[in-house]
Amino acid sequence: MLAKLSRTRKKSIRIQLILGFLVVLIPLVLLLEVGLYLYSSRIIEEKTVGQAKETVEQFVNSLDYFMEQNINKIEMIACNPTIQMTLNPAEDANYQSENPFYTQDQQIQRIMLKEYSSVTMNDIELYGINGTNYYYSIWSEKPEIPDEERLLLTADEAKGKWVLISEDEQSDSVHLLKQVKDLQTYKVLGYIRVGLKRSYIEKMASGINFDSGGTMSILYKGELLASGGLVDEKLIQKMQGENGADGRFRYRLDSGTECEVFYVHSSVVGWNCMGVIPLTYIQKELAGLRYASVLLLLVALIGGIILISKIAKSLTSPISETADALAQFSTGDFDVRLSVDREDEIGKMNEVFNTAIEDIQVLMQKVTQAEILKREMEYKTLQSQMNPHFLYNTLDAINWMAFKKGEREICDLVSAISDLLRESINNKQSLITLGQELDYVKNYLHIQQVRFHDYFTIYYDIDESLLDQLIPKLVVQPIVENAIIHGLDNGQSGTSLLISVKEYEKTIHIMVRDDGVGISQERIEELFSEKENETAKQKRFHTNLGIYAVSKRIQFLYGEEYGVEIESKEGAGTTVTLKIPHLEDQQHLYTICNFFSEGEEDECKDTDN
Repeated sequence: MLAKLSRTRKKSIRIQLILGFLVVLIPLVLLLEVGLYLYSSRIIEEKTVGQAKETVEQFVNSLDYFMEQNINKIEMIACNPTIQMTLNPAEDANYQSENPFYTQDQQIQRIMLKEYSSVTMNDIELYGINGTNYYYSIWSEKPEIPDEERLLLTADEAKGKWVLISEDEQSDSVHLLKQVKDLQTYKVLGYIRVGLKRSYIEKMASGINFDSGGTMSILYKGELLASGGLVDEKLIQKMQGENGADGRFRYRLDSGTECEVFYVHSSVVGWNCMGVIPLTYIQKELAGLRYASVLLLLVALIGGIILISKIAKSLTSPISETADALAQFSTGDFDVRLSVDREDEIGKMNEVFNTAIEDIQVLMQKVTQAEILKREMEYKTLQSQMNPHFLYNTLDAINWMAFKKGEREICDLVSAISDLLRESINNKQSLITLGQELDYVKNYLHIQQVRFHDYFTIYYDIDESLLDQLIPKLVVQPIVENAIIHGLDNGQSGTSLLISVKEYEKTIHIMVRDDGVGISQERIEELFSEKENETAKQKRFHTNLGIYAVSKRIQFLYGEEYGVEIESKEGAGTTVTLKIPHLEDQQHLYTICNFFSEGEEDECKDTDN
């Protein structure tokens, strides 16, 4: 995985953006498409099955209405006064018919004919306990009814309620029976039977169209009254356990066909009207949806790739322009500029780039001007060195004249001044030995003692093994100068100045201690501030090399843990300590020296000679 990411980073940003968008877009579109397809297919399936179920419910209502009509017919026959009188043996023999033109048998035939329908019925029959029997049908003879006694016993078990009895599947009759009872005594007078046509019921069921390749069947008490197909014995057995008003389940037929089965229970007759729809027909309905989903997916991906490519181009084109501008700038072309008409982050970046180029141009102009000024100053400095040389030669002549006259004090003073002047003229090194720095300090102190008429005493405590250590030029002398000017310049004689050089734990301590007026802690903090250093530079009588500058030079050369420390108490003197490391190998100082003073590397190395 990491290797693939690494290879991707080697491609252009535009390709990376397109690949990144595709990694997010493709799964997202696939997820949305799959979710939409599943949701839509569920809706289509529910709609298909729901419509089919509504059709079955309507059929059940029609079937219930058909059965209610037939039930009403047998109820009317059973309650007819003529039927009651004919089947009741206790009736008066002198009873006169309402229509004297018809005999009793003819009247019963007329009643049965009135309720008979050749479309829905095979026959209609009236049984009397008194042995009378009336039969009506379009058939010339009554067909044999298997186990007819069982039908009558079933009617007795119903105790006056109607019953529906189906013969075997070879017979075309479904028998609707009911006991005929005396309306006054409720005594059983006989039975009435109507043979409903099974073919008519099947025709009613087959007329149901689901528009989905489904079929409908009718079951009653575990028997199949009408079958539209797609039914096996296991399904019939399973339906015997379904007792709800309606229901739905998924079923696989013995043939392997996966089907959606739903049923509605008749509240009048008690049979189940069952619809069966193969899933292949439902899936056929979903085929168009699948094709539409695939087409929509392709369109979304193609459109997404085109849109992503345009977005990636709009994002990477300014970056490419910036890269080209940087390449052009690297060749030295400072006139290159980027467009700043955008208000987004890229526009801000272009604005910063243009500003940076302009600043670099200005800076290079300043550097060029500074280089010219440097050359001019070097030339003027070379000219100004003529005056120190002249002064040095003059002091040398004065020294010889004083020596001839025996003025030893004047000779010493002139020699000290000459040595200081010689160091200023000849020694251009950035680094000198500690011994050279102390010689410079001694000459400076000799001049100050003559100037102040020996009102202070100087003590030295020097470890001579440390005199070969390299230190920055002019770091001890400014400390000694501050001690004399600010510490000992109090108009009192008898003061002292101690200069000590010792080593403690690989650190050289150069200490300058006076017993003068001292300084406050607040003033010590000001001496180490950059603001104080700038103020000191502005004072003409000062050396322009204050405590701050000395400390910073030491820290820049050796590190932040070194530098200058001051301990003082007002009225009790001041101790200033310079701390530098004791280095066995001092070669790396030349590199630092060369970094700060270009062209002075050889001068630095001259300190070893």
